[in-house]
Amino acid sequence: MPGAIFDKQSFITAPVHFEKKFNSVKNSCFLFRRDIDIESPGKASVSICCLGIGYCYINGRRISDDLFTAPVSDYRKTLWYNIYDVSALIRKGKNSFAVLCGNGFYNETFKTQWKHNEAGWRANPKFIFCLKIDGKTVLCSDDSWKCTWETPVVFNALRSGEHFDSRLWSPDLFTGNTEKMRNAMIDTSPPGGVFRECACEPVRECAEFKTAAVIKTGEHRYVFDMGQNISGYIRLKINQKAGDVLVIRHAEQVKDDYSLELNGMDSKWFFSESRFMTDMFTCSGEEFTWSPLFTYHGFRYVEIEGLGDANAKKETVTGIFVHQDIKAASSFECSDKNLNELFRIGQMSVWSNLYYSITDCPTREKMGWMNDAQSSTEQLCINFAAKKLLCKWNMDILDAQRTDGAMPGYVPTHGRGFDWGNGPVSDGMLFELPWQVYRHYGDASLLIENLPFFKRYSDYILTRKNDDGFIAFGLGDWASPEESKIPLALIDTALVIKFCRIAIKAAEFANDTGSKVFFENHLFEDLKKFRIKFLNSDGTCKINEQTALAFIIAQELYTKKEPVIEQLKNSITEKNFHHNCGMAGMPQLFNALDSAGLNDYAFKILCSHGYPSYMDWINSGATTLWEKWQPGFSKNHHMFSCFMAWIIKSLAGIRMKPDTCAWKEIEIKPFFAPLDFCKAHVDTPDGKISVLWKRDGIKIILDADIPEGINAFYGAQKLNPGKNTVIICP
Repeated sequence: MPGAIFDKQSFITAPVHFEKKFNSVKNSCFLFRRDIDIESPGKASVSICCLGIGYCYINGRRISDDLFTAPVSDYRKTLWYNIYDVSALIRKGKNSFAVLCGNGFYNETFKTQWKHNEAGWRANPKFIFCLKIDGKTVLCSDDSWKCTWETPVVFNALRSGEHFDSRLWSPDLFTGNTEKMRNAMIDTSPPGGVFRECACEPVRECAEFKTAAVIKTGEHRYVFDMGQNISGYIRLKINQKAGDVLVIRHAEQVKDDYSLELNGMDSKWFFSESRFMTDMFTCSGEEFTWSPLFTYHGFRYVEIEGLGDANAKKETVTGIFVHQDIKAASSFECSDKNLNELFRIGQMSVWSNLYYSITDCPTREKMGWMNDAQSSTEQLCINFAAKKLLCKWNMDILDAQRTDGAMPGYVPTHGRGFDWGNGPVSDGMLFELPWQVYRHYGDASLLIENLPFFKRYSDYILTRKNDDGFIAFGLGDWASPEESKIPLALIDTALVIKFCRIAIKAAEFANDTGSKVFFENHLFEDLKKFRIKFLNSDGTCKINEQTALAFIIAQELYTKKEPVIEQLKNSITEKNFHHNCGMAGMPQLFNALDSAGLNDYAFKILCSHGYPSYMDWINSGATTLWEKWQPGFSKNHHMFSCFMAWIIKSLAGIRMKPDTCAWKEIEIKPFFAPLDFCKAHVDTPDGKISVLWKRDGIKIILDADIPEGINAFYGAQKLNPGKNTVIICP
């Protein structure tokens, strides 16, 4: 039974009045302490769940490198907890246990447009804890624990910053005397959600970037350039006069004078009561190394005000790249350095947004926007070992669905997101996530689990149809280079048809004939209506826009394929091989061009220069993917990363055959672009598939390394396990 380990335990919290209104001086962390004697150390484990962010220490050592636990959730539905083996930390005799608790999303105290400060569950942070040794409960969370809020972390807000006073730090903070501390308080409010173990990879410090340059911008004010946009925080190494306060601001861009360019993300519309991406550090007069524990930022540049000239050196600041510790499952390299860089910055953007969900950005929101995720899930499953994360997030998505079937635009949610930012462009993650998990990892369990939720959503969709019988609500082709001219009904209906097809497969796996017939009927009716409304009698589309045409080809909504293909070709050449798609259209565009045998068009779009284009970002110095094609806005979004799937499937030519899963049946089918060479690999359950093709005069030499257990073909030629070489002559 999930969470049975906590059946006889209680959450505990600080015996201090909870203030719902924002008060910058009442956002310190709570420190909880408990000392016990242990006569016989053995196999020891700690199970812990903190609402919002908690770190556990035993005898002064943190029990794990995991960060930002427990993951945010709809706390009314699910409470994520972690289990740690702590056998190596327990000793015979006295043992000191400590838990340091901060606010996280559970207790966001300040106003933003997303109104987490109005969440119904808000309270002071709390935690539940159980230590077992050789299977026997030895220590649990109760009111015998001691508590203080006089800690070095004097302010913490996940989306704003952390203030740390190093004068309050002591080496025995987690082990010293507790006489001046008060007894903790048992939390008597209902526990809310079901306890579930968080089995996905944790968020950790995954890389380090040394300062590339230090620029003086004022008296005692310096900007440190990391050379790379990242998610995470800095590591500060400082020795400065006691009482000196360093104000540490973060930004993805700077202006010509190296003042920070925040692109309006610090506006009152977003952060009206708390400073945006700002940490503060109070010096102690002694050498100190510090990183925050309760906040992270999206940044390349760090401005520090109050810094003494002696500390204005590269060694003072290091950028720590923090994200979920999910490994890359692919690699790519070719003779075009710009394409190599584009793939790299795509990886960086994806990693920057893996925080127990797939977030939109590490700067202003840090939220699991499902429209962003639906556009990038296919490439995520190809290029990253993402299954555990997706299985965890699927639970959050199911938690988010209302009883009437409606879905919010972002997950987890505290009950908002149903009035803007949702609709099929976002809601489709309910279907897309389990489909891609099945397709790439061979696990159909989420499709079966989600089937009742598919049905509930489909019933809800019927209530949202307009007078013409069409669905048209929520986001459309969001973040398009130009104002979208595509009827929302076209995108929504095309997506709902896709949902029906996924639900039919789910019903087949579940052996649910009734559900299969239900979705087949919906598919038939929606497809018929779509064709009547949006297709001409000659097979062309009435909406001559790239996104509309791409949807029709990629989702096979046409009555005749060739007329729509010709329309798409003309639409692209009219734009001089530039795309005109937003986040809904871009993945459809690459898949449509591949399906239509137009990978030469896709390659030209990917390599085009000038606005709008990926190369425009590269030429502008981007080190991560941007939110929009226009200047401004956030500079670290993953929603346009779909090209990474096309590179692996089409340029390198590593692709699954239709109607197969988990890379069991593949075809090696590269598009031989005007490159000198192209090489890539994909990690599969059976091993690594590797491809290298290169030009040798007028010939192309293709090497493909195929693991045992995979049936692979190049055209009609069956490839053998191990290395295969094919010579292609014109």
